[in-house]
Amino acid sequence: MIRDLLALAFANACLVAAGHGVLRAVGIRPAYADLPWALGVAYLAGAAVVGVLGSALLVLGLALTWWQIVLLCGAAFAAGLARRGTLRQPVRAGTAGWTRVLPLGTVLALSILAVDLAVQPIWTDDAWSIWAAKANSIAALGGLDPSLLSSAGVFNADYPLLVPVLELVALRFCGIPNELVPLQLGLVFLAFPAALVALLRDRARPVVLWTVALAVSVAPSLQIQAASAVADVPLAVFFALAGVTGWRWVEEGEGAMLGLAASFGAAAVATKVEGGVFVVLLVVGLAVAALRLGRPLRALVATALAIAVSALPWVVWARVHGLGNAYSDGGGAGAVDLAAAVDRVPRAAFAIARELADPSSWLALALLAAGAALLGLRRPGARGAALFTCFVGLASLVALVGVYWTTPLDFEFHIATSARRVVTAPLLFAAAMAPLLLASGRR
Repeated sequence: MIRDLLALAFANACLVAAGHGVLRAVGIRPAYADLPWALGVAYLAGAAVVGVLGSALLVLGLALTWWQIVLLCGAAFAAGLARRGTLRQPVRAGTAGWTRVLPLGTVLALSILAVDLAVQPIWTDDAWSIWAAKANSIAALGGLDPSLLSSAGVFNADYPLLVPVLELVALRFCGIPNELVPLQLGLVFLAFPAALVALLRDRARPVVLWTVALAVSVAPSLQIQAASAVADVPLAVFFALAGVTGWRWVEEGEGAMLGLAASFGAAAVATKVEGGVFVVLLVVGLAVAALRLGRPLRALVATALAIAVSALPWVVWARVHGLGNAYSDGGGAGAVDLAAAVDRVPRAAFAIARELADPSSWLALALLAAGAALLGLRRPGARGAALFTCFVGLASLVALVGVYWTTPLDFEFHIATSARRVVTAPLLFAAAMAPLLLASGRR
């Protein structure tokens, strides 16, 4: 166990190094003692680039062995070192007085979750049949095997590869089988609160930032999903960070933030199928907001194209090898009489609303996000961000209602087994935007 933990620590240090390469490449050089940036943002940027590029390397026929992962991280770090020009160092900020209780509570909650992740195996059906099945097959067979992926043993075979790639990091460095896979995947969630604080601390009061971070850290549904080793929380994390960094580009025109938005957006698309829909809605929202502020769209269009190109290798490979998912295997929307099934729309909307309003799932997180949006709409200085948040969040929920309306699966079963998970990304996005909506005009 100790040897495996040390090996996993080295592997994730490589991901952090890759993330520092990404940060330097977009023009940011955080101080190494600035832990929210140096570990939070850098780790998630590294996980994003390794997940996206690792997926492409698997499609190209590589086995993604431990030394190939190290080389990939080294290449990302070297790309950052090769950047010429001035690098911005983020301003550091701290807490004082009683507000120090908030970061301490956040660290405590996440530490308890980390211990839990380190000692429990993968225990959910989806984690085994969708994500771990791919990661273990890649590790055991030396790469992607289309015959295995198209077999009955792999569920939703055409789902993207970022989660299996991150799980593969644990398998390559610690061996097969390994009980540290949930911890490896859970690190994405564990790093999120620090990353959010780092990205917004120059725009929001520390008490607001750390209140949101604590609310995220203790939300029961987020903790349970992180422990379940499924892809919904990683999708939510990358989608939320893409939204926050994208909006900061809209507000301030800072190219570094748009570069980070591209990395996190590509990671969201590479995590789950619905990630592509969410990111399209995000780009539309950013485009409308940018036009309202008179900001040129060239950089945003280039970002959208880069995200689309990053998704192509796996999409083409999956199509060529005839991989499908439960939705397509059931005949897709064409197998449903949409007029006869229109009663599903209010039922799905009610089920989604019920999940979002369930305090046993989110505690105060949903109320915090909704309250921040309402207050933002009332304040002229925050109205643009609030409209953007409401559009992206509500449009994402409408897209989910559309999925349930057109599902060829048993409607009651489909919504009962997935509604609590699929609302995670829109909700975490709205919660991540809350500090900006409640900001007092800080610059």
